[in-house]
Amino acid sequence: MHGSKLAILVASVISWLGGAAEAADTLKTTIENMGGQPCRVSNLTCVSVEVPVDHRANIGPTIKIEYAISFASVESKGILFYAVGGPGGSGIQVADDYLAAFDERLAQNMDIVFFDQRGVGPDHGMACPNAQAVFDLAEVSVDRPDAAIAAARTFATNCVTELKSRALLDFVDTEQAVRDLEIFRQKIGAPKVWVYGESYGTQLVQQYAMLYPTAIKGVVVDGVVDLALDLDGYYAAYTDAAEKILARVLKACAETIACREDMQGDAAAAYDALAAKLPIDVDFPLGNGTIAKRQLTAAMLEADAFYALYGPDDRASFLRALAAASRGQYLPMLRLAYSNLAIDPATEQGAPDPAWFGAAYYAITCSDYGEGPEDGEAAAREVIERAKAFAPQAPRLLRAYFAERLACAFWPKRGPKERPKPYVGGAFPTLILNADADPITPITMSYAVLDKAQDTYMVSMKNGPHVIWGRALACPDEIVFGLMFHGTLPEAKEQVCSQDLIGGYTPLTLRELSAASDAFEVARAVETEIERSPELAGWDGNEPLAIGCDFGGSLEASAAEEGAAYTFSKCAWWPGLIVDGSATRIEDGAEDVGLTLDLAISGSHHGQITYRHNTTTDAMTLTGTYDGRSVATPRPLP
Repeated sequence: MHGSKLAILVASVISWLGGAAEAADTLKTTIENMGGQPCRVSNLTCVSVEVPVDHRANIGPTIKIEYAISFASVESKGILFYAVGGPGGSGIQVADDYLAAFDERLAQNMDIVFFDQRGVGPDHGMACPNAQAVFDLAEVSVDRPDAAIAAARTFATNCVTELKSRALLDFVDTEQAVRDLEIFRQKIGAPKVWVYGESYGTQLVQQYAMLYPTAIKGVVVDGVVDLALDLDGYYAAYTDAAEKILARVLKACAETIACREDMQGDAAAAYDALAAKLPIDVDFPLGNGTIAKRQLTAAMLEADAFYALYGPDDRASFLRALAAASRGQYLPMLRLAYSNLAIDPATEQGAPDPAWFGAAYYAITCSDYGEGPEDGEAAAREVIERAKAFAPQAPRLLRAYFAERLACAFWPKRGPKERPKPYVGGAFPTLILNADADPITPITMSYAVLDKAQDTYMVSMKNGPHVIWGRALACPDEIVFGLMFHGTLPEAKEQVCSQDLIGGYTPLTLRELSAASDAFEVARAVETEIERSPELAGWDGNEPLAIGCDFGGSLEASAAEEGAAYTFSKCAWWPGLIVDGSATRIEDGAEDVGLTLDLAISGSHHGQITYRHNTTTDAMTLTGTYDGRSVATPRPLP
C-alpha cells in the first residue's frame, strides 16, 4: 500500500517537473517564433510586439514595444513581469545589472520579462537632457513666483522641442502601457504571471492587476505608489517624509565617530549654515588643467540632500560632502550635484543616459495626473500658492513639493482629474515591500494599500533604502522567494526587518596636513579619492575620461584589458601635495585583482612609492622612498 502511494507520488512529481520543463521550452519556442533575437543592449533575448498607438481608438497607427526575456536555467516556476521605476527608466538597459545583483536563484527558477514601456528606449524614447539640466539648475522659489513659473514654462517648451518625435506625447499614460503588456502576455499564450514593480513600477503593476485580475498569479510591489492619492497628495506625502528622513540622517552623523569628527559640529547646523550662504562661487577644475567659474546653488544642495536619502551609502556620501563644505571645501558637494542631476561637469550640459528618459517622466506623470484649470498660467499660480502654504512642513526640501508640478502645468498633455481605482488586491497574494526611510514612495503609502487590499502582506525595512528587494538581504529576499517559488505565504500579515540608516562612512582624506608625512596614509588617500569620485563612479569604462583634481592637475581614466588604468598629471587633491604617475585596477574574476599605484610625490613632500591593495584578501602593501627615507608596509602597534 505504501509502495503504491510512493510510486504514484514519484510519478506525479516527474509529471510536474516534465510539465514545468515543457512550459519553459514552450516559452522559448514561442519567443523564437515571434522573432526573438539577442538584445541590442543586454545578454537576454529580445522580441518586439506591435501594438496600437492609442488603445482607446478602434483604428490608427501602431508602434513596437520591446521585451527582454531571461529564461529560467532549471525547471521554471513561473513567469515574472518586471516593471522598473521612473517613469522613464529602461527595463532592458538595466536588466543585466539587475539580474547580476539578485541571488542567482531568481534567474535559475523564473522566466523574467523586462521591457521598455512606450516613451522609453532607443526606438521611441523621450529624452531632453539639455532642457532638463537647465531646469534642474534653475533657482525655483516661491519667493520669486514669476521667475519660477517662467522657468517651468521654458522647460516644458524646450523639452518638447528637443524630442526626436512628438508622435507619442498624447499616448504614454500608464493605462496605455498596461494594455501593451497584456497584448504581450496574450502573444505568449496567456499564462498566469507574477508581476513585480519597483517605485513607479508599482503603479503600473497595480493598474495591470486591477484591469486584468485573471492574468495574475501574484503581485509584489516594492516602494509603493498609492493610487488613491491625487498629485498634490502624492507630492505632499513624499516631501513630508523626505524632510523627516533628512533630519534623521543629519542627526545620525553624531552617532558615527568619523562623521562627527569631520563635521566639526552638528550636521543639521552645518546644512542650514551652508544653505544660508548659497549661491557660492566655486573654482571648478577641469580635466584639461584649466579652472572654470561655477556656482554651488540652493537647487544643487536640495538635489544632493534629496537623492542622498535613497539608500545608506548615498546618505554617507552626502554627509561626507557636507562635512567638507563645513570646512569651506565646496567642490565635493558641487561634484555630487553634477552626478545626481546627470550633468556633464565639463560643460554643465545634460548628459544623455541610455537607461533614463527624462521627458518620458514628465509625459507619463503629467498624463497620469490632472491638476488645476486647463490654463497653464492659472494652474502654475495655484501650485505656487499651495507650496507657500506647505512651506512650513518643508523648510529644507520645498522644491521637491512643487517644481515638477509647475512643469506639468505647462506640459502639452495633461491627464484627467480621475485617478485609477485604488488597488484592492484580488484572488491572488500581494506582497508589499517598503522602508521607513524611503523618501520618494514613503511607507505611509504602503500602509494605505495594505489596509484596504485583500490577501495582502507586508515586509517593512527599518532604516532601509528606496526599493528593498534584491540587495542580498535575507529579509525580504527569502520571503519573496518562498512566495514565488513555493507558494509559501508570509508568516504574518506584517513583518519587520532592519539595517543601518547610514552606510560605511569614509572619512575625509589628509584632513590635517601633518597626515601627509605618512607615505602609507598618502597612498590610502589617493585610493580613497579614486573610489569617492562621482565622475569616476559614473564613468562607463569605455571612452577615456579626464577629471580635474581639486587643487590643480588632472587624472585620466581609460579602459584596460581587465579593468581600468589611471594616469596622474600634477594631480593635487590636497593643497601643496602633487601626485604624478599611474595606477591600474584589475576587476574581480581576473588574476592580480585589486588596485596598484605607482606614484611620484612632490610639493610639500617628495617620494616614489608603490602601493598595492588586493581587494580579494583586502591586504595592502607599500614600498619605495619618501622624504629621503625608505618606506615599507607599516607594522601596526598597540
